[in-house]
Amino acid sequence: MDILWKHGAMTKEAVAQRLSSDKNVRAVPSPHSLSALLSKNPQIVPVGSEKVENAVGLKASHLVYDINRALIKSTDDIVYSRTPTVMTPTQRREAGQCKCGRIRVFPPDSNVCLHCVRNNS
Repeated sequence: MDILWKHGAMTKEAVAQRLSSDKNVRAVPSPHSLSALLSKNPQIVPVGSEKVENAVGLKASHLVYDINRALIKSTDDIVYSRTPTVMTPTQRREAGQCKCGRIRVFPPDSNVCLHCVRNNS
């Protein structure tokens, strides 16, 4: 999330490079693992595709991912759009089930999740 927030939309390969250089991650996830993580996260959406040349010179079309910027307008919003699987223990205790069925930490002074707040405004 931090990488996409700071650097904008990118392919899974670019995310892997940023993980390696910016975050000093020694064991960078495989492209398949990264693709699965990015595509299953509701905070991240595909925003297009890009032609990428592989090791043998063939070009393939790879998805370009970015943060769902219609939902997440500031870094503070990231906490309110997390799924229970990526919440901290404190966030899990603070989370509640919204009328839409999502389990989320609600924004301050709200009794619904950020998805519902943004869809109704």
